[in-house]
Amino acid sequence: MYPTRTFWTQRVFLFCAAGLPLLGGCALLSGDAAVYRRAEAERVEYLEREITRLHADVAHAEEAMIWIESGLRGVNTRADAVSAVAEARVAVEKACERAPWRRTGCDEDRAKLDEAGRQIRDERLGTAVFFASRARRSAETALGEASRVSEESDAWFVRTKRVNLRSGPSTEHEVLAVLYQSTPVFEERRNGKWMLVRTYAGRVGWVHTALLRSR
Repeated sequence: MYPTRTFWTQRVFLFCAAGLPLLGGCALLSGDAAVYRRAEAERVEYLEREITRLHADVAHAEEAMIWIESGLRGVNTRADAVSAVAEARVAVEKACERAPWRRTGCDEDRAKLDEAGRQIRDERLGTAVFFASRARRSAETALGEASRVSEESDAWFVRTKRVNLRSGPSTEHEVLAVLYQSTPVFEERRNGKWMLVRTYAGRVGWVHTALLRSR
């Protein structure tokens, strides 16, 4: 049986109390258990949404394979494919505008639409619809995230190209992650000019307030 989360938390506190070195530092562990619980819950929800989207992609791919193996290549018309790409492009561009922190996903979705266009030119209409549907589902996930962020009163955004998320409130502390421009973070508490934040994907760490902007 693997050690439980409580087991490891107790060991971490013992290390910190003894002044022993610990990967990630001890600054995040003093009185912030509630912060970690919220971040962990949000990370689980985030991953569940991603898994749901991936399951939909797999199901659509399996459906497309059945069409091909059954010889049903004419199920989708050219008009269907062109319409699917157009609708997906609208959703993708809206998502790129409203959720700029998902720039990697945005680039991937645009690449999917470019591939869909190539498939239409080659008369592979079912494949074109598949790529368009994948891009649209990804965009819808990003739009849902943007909507949830807009409802958070404690949301801040990275104002520079990138900032370091640190294990404590100083530049002496370990860098836990790099956050890119426009990434939303949610305030938990402050220590001078440093803010303890959690990210949408469930990370927790400190950022200097000068590197953040409000809405």
